[in-house]
Amino acid sequence: MELLLTILTALAGAVLLVALVVSLFLILRTLQSVRKYIEKINWGVRAIEKETEMLGGVETLNGGLTALAGGLESVAGHFANIDSNVGTVGEALLQR
Repeated sequence: MELLLTILTALAGAVLLVALVVSLFLILRTLQSVRKYIEKINWGVRAIEKETEMLGGVETLNGGLTALAGGLESVAGHFANIDSNVGTVGEALLQR
């Protein structure tokens, strides 16, 4: 009887071990499939990074354009003054 129980225990252990190996193999195949997709995503992200690395100077460009906008507002003010002065001179010349 003890021999039969020992054999059944060993057999159950072997079945458990085989089930564990099969399960781990199936998990490995699934992970390898996921790895392929992750590699494709990683390749795409690196391509996007390469294509957009020139945009690093946008902040500097934005600061320069902001300063330029301030200067152009000043120029617009000067042109408005010139326009009013030319209008006054033109009216004075027409009255003569």
